[in-house]
Amino acid sequence: MEIQKQLHKKWWDRLSKLADIQTADPALERKGKLLALYIALLFGLAIHMLINNLFVLSMFKSPEYELYLIQDIIIFIPLYIFWKLNQKGHVTLTAYISISFSILAAAFGSDPKFMEYLMVVFSLPVGISSFVIRPSSSFLFATLTAAAYTASSILTGYIWEYNLTAVIALFCLALMTWAIANQLENTLQKNNALVNTLRRSNRDIRNAYETTLEGWSHALEIRDRETQGHTQRVTDMVGRIAIRMGFTEEQLIHIHRGALLHDIGKLGIPDEILHKPGALTAEEIKIMQTHPQIAYNLLYPIEYLRPSLAIPRYHHEKWDGTGYPHGLKGSDIPLEARIFAIIDVYDALSHDRRYRKGWQKEKVIKYIEAESGKHFDPAVVEIFIREFGKDEN
Repeated sequence: MEIQKQLHKKWWDRLSKLADIQTADPALERKGKLLALYIALLFGLAIHMLINNLFVLSMFKSPEYELYLIQDIIIFIPLYIFWKLNQKGHVTLTAYISISFSILAAAFGSDPKFMEYLMVVFSLPVGISSFVIRPSSSFLFATLTAAAYTASSILTGYIWEYNLTAVIALFCLALMTWAIANQLENTLQKNNALVNTLRRSNRDIRNAYETTLEGWSHALEIRDRETQGHTQRVTDMVGRIAIRMGFTEEQLIHIHRGALLHDIGKLGIPDEILHKPGALTAEEIKIMQTHPQIAYNLLYPIEYLRPSLAIPRYHHEKWDGTGYPHGLKGSDIPLEARIFAIIDVYDALSHDRRYRKGWQKEKVIKYIEAESGKHFDPAVVEIFIREFGKDEN
């Protein structure tokens, strides 16, 4: 049953891609998908006609049906052109051409005696023109249909009172589709305006959030001038590794936020410990090691930051279980925290501190390799070395 669902999803995804419209305009995309459905129906009708004429030709060997067969094959060329034009985002142009084509082909390629059937065939392009182009276009195509139908009737010598009925019916159809489509278009325009307003509001709120986070991290760096620039560097580096490891766009956003706030918990560490020039005592180390938990307590009440807590809370955990604050081991440590642990150490060792000079890059790389399987996840170390081992940044 599960395999069947997966197959259905796979085929549905493929079919959906056939109707993809290359445009950033939601309204135009919606119209393009409707037009794609209309063109697909024309394809279906053309295939039906081809099969029908093949069958008749095999039965009667009529030269007339050989001509019909050639026409049926040729008709696929413009339909394919319509499909590709629509996919490339030329929706309105394609609608004008394809609808005009289908009306004229139906009028001059069918027998006007079968008016009842032709009215059904004509109703679709007249009606769809209202929804794809604009409501008033239904009158244009109703006029074109009536003129083409009348011309076809005259050419075939089949003029009678039903012609007038056909024209009246077409314009009644145009009037109804105009009313429906006009109302729908007004509703959709209002909805689009509302959606655009919401998108702008969400973008503004998100920008405000990101600016606030950057302000927090900057405030921490001002307090601890020694680490100035550290947050931005590690944030950029962890993003590069996360992209290489296949994190989704949404996950990358949370990783970026977590990296910005990785040391936010140090706001709760007293200055005399945070700025102490010499080695910390055992008691001071215990206090310093509370900063991941402080970060968690500070950030967890903020709902939109909860998916970003892995790095602030767990970036001091070690692969062999000797880290803090929870002593997590191996894959129990969230992957983003395992990635960040390497980058945090790399940047810290590469830059000057009050108690030591920054190491040369080769020395830092050797240290990270030596700590693979102890402090760091070996698989992540390999990726880190490939990404930054020969990089000059």
